[in-house]
Amino acid sequence: MPSSHGLLSAGETIRLNEPTPPGSICKDIDRSNSEPYIKLKWYVKVWKRDKLMIFIIVGVLLGFLVGLTCNKSIQNLEEPKKSTLLTFLGFPGEILMRMLKMLILPLIVSSLIVGLADLDQKASGKIGRRAIIYYMVTTLIAVFLGITLVALIKPGIGVASSSAKSNKDVRALDSFLDLIRNCFPENLVQATFQQFQTNVKVIKVDLKRHEVNFSAPKNLTDYLRKTYEFKTSEVNGTNITYYETWRDIKIAGSGNFSPGTNILGLVVFSIAVGIVLGNMETRAEAFVSWMATLNDVIMQLVTVVMWYSPVGICSLVAVKFSEMNNISGTFESLGMYMATVIVGLVIHSFFILPTIYLMVTRENPLTFVKGVLQALITAFGTSSSSATLPVTFKCLEENNKIDKRITRFVLPVGATVNMDGTALYEAVAAIFIAQAAGLELSIGQYIAVSVTATLASIGAAGIPQAGLVTMMVVLQTLGLPEDSVTLIFAVDWFLDRLRTTVNVLGDAFGAGIVAHLSRADLSESTEATYQSDRSVAV
Repeated sequence: MPSSHGLLSAGETIRLNEPTPPGSICKDIDRSNSEPYIKLKWYVKVWKRDKLMIFIIVGVLLGFLVGLTCNKSIQNLEEPKKSTLLTFLGFPGEILMRMLKMLILPLIVSSLIVGLADLDQKASGKIGRRAIIYYMVTTLIAVFLGITLVALIKPGIGVASSSAKSNKDVRALDSFLDLIRNCFPENLVQATFQQFQTNVKVIKVDLKRHEVNFSAPKNLTDYLRKTYEFKTSEVNGTNITYYETWRDIKIAGSGNFSPGTNILGLVVFSIAVGIVLGNMETRAEAFVSWMATLNDVIMQLVTVVMWYSPVGICSLVAVKFSEMNNISGTFESLGMYMATVIVGLVIHSFFILPTIYLMVTRENPLTFVKGVLQALITAFGTSSSSATLPVTFKCLEENNKIDKRITRFVLPVGATVNMDGTALYEAVAAIFIAQAAGLELSIGQYIAVSVTATLASIGAAGIPQAGLVTMMVVLQTLGLPEDSVTLIFAVDWFLDRLRTTVNVLGDAFGAGIVAHLSRADLSESTEATYQSDRSVAV
């Protein structure tokens, strides 16, 4: 008990949150319900939970700030100081990309094999069909949205066409056949670092020719006149053939292997192995267990790499802004084109995809997006859906609690073939270039662009700026020269980051939707596995 004069005597204490006896100097002390204390607890909770995401956001903002601030100073430097400074500025980002790409190959192979091996054949077939239907529907919606916006806004009217030349020759047929060829690599080891690509050979077909025999002196005058009139000639002995008019045609040449992991081939092989292992039951347990352990190890490494990602992402963004020659002029000249693409990406990612998710799952899409926000920011920084794949796995499995059997199957396939942002971009860019060239498109041409953009987006590898290569295929559909793509080179690096973010968001929503629709199949598969293990034990 307190002493008579109201002060505490030795050994006496007052417990907080309990009323003190009358006459005591210490009144009821309870700050846990005060507003400042509640806010402080909330901030501490958010910091503990999301500090990595906060660091990544700060890294992106710092990258913008450093790039815009240093741009003018760097552009005023002379070589080799300019290149050296840009190299050092982008070096941390290069290291991040190398670490993420290092994890892609074992992650895709192990996740697909384990995911399909854990499913029975019936369940994996249903999940695969649902995923493919989702991919095709959302991609077609993205293409239709892009065509509608570019036809209404007409950003290409009044834009001067570029006269720059492209050194890439592609044909739609060869691109499609190469896509199928790469599904079945002839050498799995080679597929880890190379993919097949058909070389296109350009030949000239003469429309009109003139032949001159200059063996006799009397033909010298005629020879000189022909040389002056016709710049292209071919010598055969004493005869010279002059081409008055000609046209270039492209034919398939010999194929070769270009640098880059053949993701599509490894995905097809891993799917086949996973399905076979699922049918082998107990005989495959040791191998599946080893692959599952490998998958867990890779995910642990992803966690380590992500703590470095704020520095790397800051570097990647900063160096891109620093190396631009004229930021304001570039964005001003192609402002309407950029606005059209960005509006389309915003509508698709903020309205269409969340609406589909809400209609199917009856769950809050904002909560779902919050769980994958870290992956979206990483996609913007790296500009590669494949490099972001490890982070997407981590976000969906840990934050959104998506079944690992779904993520291991749906995400690797989605990162390879589901490119909503790329499909929308290719449709808008192709029609924008046609408008800049003064070409009036028919309904049939719009339909052709829709189909070609959809197929081209499937063939686009999940690497930075792969869409520019597949864009040439879409341009051929409209009869436009491939070098027209140089018109959008200046801003493609920025739009590439935005469309990659939309690609990753589409993959994430797809995993959530397929997981919701496959709950019954997953339960049956789990029960079947349990019964099988039980019978083996007996």
